[in-house]
Amino acid sequence: MRFILLLALSFSLLPVSGGWADCICKEPLKPELPSGKADAKEMALAGKDVDDYAGKMKSYRECLVKCMEKADNDLAAVVSGWNYAVDTYNAAGSR
Repeated sequence: MRFILLLALSFSLLPVSGGWADCICKEPLKPELPSGKADAKEMALAGKDVDDYAGKMKSYRECLVKCMEKADNDLAAVVSGWNYAVDTYNAAGSR
């Protein structure tokens, strides 16, 4: 019976083991902001850098949200597998 319990638990953990490779989110580098003495050209370049940063940060945040959702799903799968294993064990009479 213990073998079956361990086997059921190990199968419930399989989705967790390979999924983290998909959740590599790289935070973008912050742009250098102009000083109070910048000219119009420096301000224009910095504005483009900030716009670029905002787009990259949006993608970064979306990646983090997907990783959190995946982590929640992995946790739910493990807890469900554990509950099934406990229920099966208890139904067998707790040897």
